[in-house]
Order: sequence, then structure tokens, then C-alpha cells
Amino acid sequence: MTTPAARPPLRTSFVAPAALTPERRAAMFALLSVWFEGYGEDYFNEELEDLDHCVLQEDAGTGELVGFATVYRQATEIGGTAVGAFHTAHCILERRFWGSNELVRSMVAEMVARARADRSGRLWYWSYSAVGYRSYRYMPMLFVRHTPHPDLPPDDLDRAFRDHIGRECFAQYYDPDTGTVDWQWQGYGLTEEARAISEAKLDSPAVAQFRRINPRWADSVEILCLARLEDDNLTAFGRRWFPNNPLPSGERVPAKRAGEGVALLPDTAPRATPSP
Repeated sequence: MTTPAARPPLRTSFVAPAALTPERRAAMFALLSVWFEGYGEDYFNEELEDLDHCVLQEDAGTGELVGFATVYRQATEIGGTAVGAFHTAHCILERRFWGSNELVRSMVAEMVARARADRSGRLWYWSYSAVGYRSYRYMPMLFVRHTPHPDLPPDDLDRAFRDHIGRECFAQYYDPDTGTVDWQWQGYGLTEEARAISEAKLDSPAVAQFRRINPRWADSVEILCLARLEDDNLTAFGRRWFPNNPLPSGERVPAKRAGEGVALLPDTAPRATPSP
């Protein structure tokens, strides 16, 4: 694996779906195809039309795309409570940059900032479906209360909203009894590279915990994850990632290329635990 010192500096930017050129969409799909097979490119492009925004990560020197995340936003009422979710459909990063968390940090920081700025009283969540431990680990890393939790069941509101998202996003493929998504698509699933787990990490307690939560992960069965974007729900690590104060002057700058919204300059955010 490439060492952090050998990695080129990266640029992270927030982009509206209309600003994604055909060339950029093709590069995004190529990255996705490293980890998922049988995912139609036409379907992927249809998904992009409904985005709230996309987070792109590029080599700062060459402009090469090395990672991206797609984020959707939905709002509703559950039992009289106004709730909303920022749902991450895909979060993909080239393997040589594993160990860097800037893509996820930037993406969730934007969600936390929007939740803090909302004065309507709506309760905001981050949601996504995890097919592997590398995705799931951000739940216990960043949030005190989250779903699924290996030892604590969700409260009534979290369960109801999780099931609402499951039905809205995944239709008949969602199972509310287990909180999982089984696509049952012929030819669709994780690539062989994505299914591989390092033998040296099979005895990791964290990996074993995830396998208990989602025992069918290798069959491309995903588990729906959900956490409230509230300051009192952040772990100590989460509070370091998302301090409750304005960004210092100069950290956000206009992107240099047209249509790329706002860019985050590379920083020295703390690293999470290594991926298995």
C-alpha cells in the first residue's frame, strides 16, 4: 500500500449534479466498477440526477479523480416528528489512498454543519448502507448512538426512520426485521477484490463484530446505518473532527474550475483506525 508520505496532495470539492461532465461521470463509474460488478452505467447516471450534491476528491496537481461520494437529501415526518437524512449512496476511494479519511470527513462535516445551521427544529441524520466493515466503522467511530449497534437496539424513532428510508430507497429489497438490503440481482455484487478480507485481520474484534451484525456481507447484502447529527451524539473523536465553531478564515476557497462549488483545502485531520 502507498505510504502517506508518497501520496500526492488531494483537493476535495462539493459539486452540484448539473456540473458533472460526461467525462467526470465516466471516471466516477470506472472507480465504482472496481468494487461493484453488474452495476449499469445508465442506471448510475440516472441516480446522479437526483443528488443533493457530490463530493469529489482529486489529485491536486493533475486533476485526476481518485474518489467521490454521492449524497441525497430527504425530509419527512415520523410520528409527528420532523426528521431529515443526508443519505450517502456511494463513497469510493482508490485503494492507494486508503488510510486517508478526508473524503468521509469532508462529506460528514458538511452534513453536521447543515444540521447545526437548521433552526427549524428538524432532526437530521446521516444514513448509508454498509456492505463491509470499512464502511460500517464510521458509525462507532463518530457517534455514541447509532444503528445498527452490536449491543443496543434502536429507539422507536430511529427504527421507524430507518425503516422509512429502507422502504423509500430500497423498496422490496429492504428487510425491516434485519435492517438489511438484499438486492438479489443476477450478476450484481461485490467484485472479488472487494470481497477479500486480509487474513491478518480476521481475528480483529471490530471485524468480528461487523460480521455478527451483517453475516451475509460477502453475498453483497448491505446493512442500513443511521446516526443523529447532534453534538451530544458525537464521540470524542467525532468532536475533534467536527468542532462546533466556524471554519478558520481561508480554509474554504472558491474552486478553480467552473462548476466545482466550494473546495476544502487539504488539512492534517486525525487519522481513524486502519482499514481491515
